[in-house]
Amino acid sequence: MESKGRFFLPGLLLILSVLCQSGYSLQCYQCPNTSGKCTTVVNCTATQNACLLARAETRTYYRCWRLENCNFDSLKRDLGEKSLTYNCCQNNLCNGSDGMSKMGSTILLVTPLLAAFWSVFI
Repeated sequence: MESKGRFFLPGLLLILSVLCQSGYSLQCYQCPNTSGKCTTVVNCTATQNACLLARAETRTYYRCWRLENCNFDSLKRDLGEKSLTYNCCQNNLCNGSDGMSKMGSTILLVTPLLAAFWSVFI
């Protein structure tokens, strides 16, 4: 039992270190004025605490944004659009067209592995 514990803790720490990033910075898709799917990923600045997905008549905007400015008047003024639908969110890559971040997908895939390790070694 004692030897199992010696291997479990370093393994768990290794998995957690892979999943966690040091120096957290929100990641968003960023493709201003695009009409297709956006695949460019950027790290937002410290003042940009949300990801924006805004759809106008002919354009779709993907970018980092300030959550405080996520309202119709600010978006209309800053993007220069007369009508649009928009969504601001605060998870990594949450402004993608599929709505699920890579990190969220990774956690969903790794969770059963962590559960299996837990049941075997504890």
